[in-house]
Amino acid sequence: MEFEFVALQMLMVSLPILLGWAIHKLGFLDDELDSGISRLVMNIALPCTILSSLGTSPELPETGVMLAIIAATFAAYIVAIAIAIVATAAMRVPADARGVYQFAMAFGNCGFIGLPVISAIFGEEALLYAAISLIPANVVLFSAGAIMFDADSETGLRRRLRRAVSSLKSPTLIMSVVVLVLAMAGVNDLGLVGDSVAIVGQMTTPLALLVTGSSLANYKPLAMLGNWRAYVACAVRLVAIPLASLAVARLFPLDVYQLGIVVVDCSMPVATAGILFCLQHGRDAMPMLQTTFLSIIASIASIPLVTVLVGA
Repeated sequence: MEFEFVALQMLMVSLPILLGWAIHKLGFLDDELDSGISRLVMNIALPCTILSSLGTSPELPETGVMLAIIAATFAAYIVAIAIAIVATAAMRVPADARGVYQFAMAFGNCGFIGLPVISAIFGEEALLYAAISLIPANVVLFSAGAIMFDADSETGLRRRLRRAVSSLKSPTLIMSVVVLVLAMAGVNDLGLVGDSVAIVGQMTTPLALLVTGSSLANYKPLAMLGNWRAYVACAVRLVAIPLASLAVARLFPLDVYQLGIVVVDCSMPVATAGILFCLQHGRDAMPMLQTTFLSIIASIASIPLVTVLVGA
């Protein structure tokens, strides 16, 4: 793909984010509405998008390809976690903030923002591959990611694992597994049910982008720009992790198209779940907010570069 094409797709995705920021400032959206819409997207619209992805391609990928995508994504996240741990140590992050920075660098927003971006760049037929890659992404995020915030606390290992397992009961992960099972069984036409679910799923992209922009309106730009560690974490999330993911994913039997989907999905800005984890575990959310803010802005340029690099 040419840089100009991908940049235009990212610009197309960015304009609704800007609109979300503007309508928040005008008073049409607020924190309470953002929270409700986010729950609607994550628990209803996004699972519907994932299920409807079965009908986006006339031919389903072979089982071996789907398993390769899962394995490649899982391996990429393992490497990402290792890089995040090393980078956090190199930055000499205080003990009470290590989990925050590790999470911010290791995990991208591959569902909430990832699916709209993947669809814009690779076409709707890419949604099925992206949905399959969400399985290992969500498993690692809600297990290893959740444990990062407990690593330096007095919470027992059994309780940490129980929390992690409880977090895996997300509609997004459950629907991703359902789609994988159906795809392996050769089902790609759900008839009237599929068409109805697809209508609901069409809410995902506009609502997700508007809420992303609205959430940015809560940040004071100057407060978001004064932490040097946030810049380093942002660079690791948007540059080092995608490059490492590309190197790892190339070890698996994927063609350029499938490889691009896996790597670009690993190139998303910081996962918004990080802010929720900070609140749940009583951590200072400011470093997460700063890194999230910077990564959303910088990803408009970094994702086109990563996409072109994969194609090259």
